[in-house]
Amino acid sequence: LDVAEDLLRQAGAQMEPQRLGGRRFVLTLCRSDGARRRLVVETGQPLREPGPVMRLLRERIETLADPIDPGFGFDAITLAVPHTEPLAARQVLLLESGAEANLDSVAALVDRLGVRLGAGQVWQLAPCDRHLPEVAQQAVPASVPTAKPGAAGKATFAARAGDALPRPLCLLDPPQPIEVIAGVPDGPPLRFRWRRRVHDVRLAEGPERIAAEWWRKRGGHRGTGGGLTRDYYRIEDSTGRRYWVFRHGLFAETPDPRWYLHGLFP
Repeated sequence: LDVAEDLLRQAGAQMEPQRLGGRRFVLTLCRSDGARRRLVVETGQPLREPGPVMRLLRERIETLADPIDPGFGFDAITLAVPHTEPLAARQVLLLESGAEANLDSVAALVDRLGVRLGAGQVWQLAPCDRHLPEVAQQAVPASVPTAKPGAAGKATFAARAGDALPRPLCLLDPPQPIEVIAGVPDGPPLRFRWRRRVHDVRLAEGPERIAAEWWRKRGGHRGTGGGLTRDYYRIEDSTGRRYWVFRHGLFAETPDPRWYLHGLFP
């Protein structure tokens, strides 16, 4: 392991001038009798410091079903970094607290779980270019970066930045129907009934209008069945609980729009 750490240090020194970090590290042990053993670790974000990679290598060795047998010793040990990504330098002492530290700790946890359980057994949610909230994200392996190249992996485990309006962390699948009383037909709800309980609305914000994905339907906007428009409202009831509700359809689209509860704010 001392040799492996030294090789990692040399690899990091070569990647640093190029502002690169490794995502996949392959350590090959060449035994004196010609046998070879490969140890592969993958990381959720680019790394070039030997410490985190060494911890993953130790985890890999501990979880091997067939322990490494050195035999009469190893003639050579080689290290390859076949997968690299941009990794800009950063001032660690200024970033060890707050969101950056949380991202690093989550990334380290995901890497350890990936080594113990297998990279394909650990998943994360990645944003999709879709309008409808329930399909605006998909589950992908945690080893697949969700940040664009050059972002140094900062967005790998972070919520998507740049959203104009806040979205609830908890979405109901499927959205649950509610009964709503509104001041005007196309206005926000003043009172709604959910699960046999009546809620008086104290505050309401919206609407956030989300069009149906007509471009994914046969015939596009000229065809039938393209879907109804949704008007989303963020509301708060008299007890302080906050909800995300939407009216499914405009009155120009349907004579009887229905209301649904789609999410709960913490």
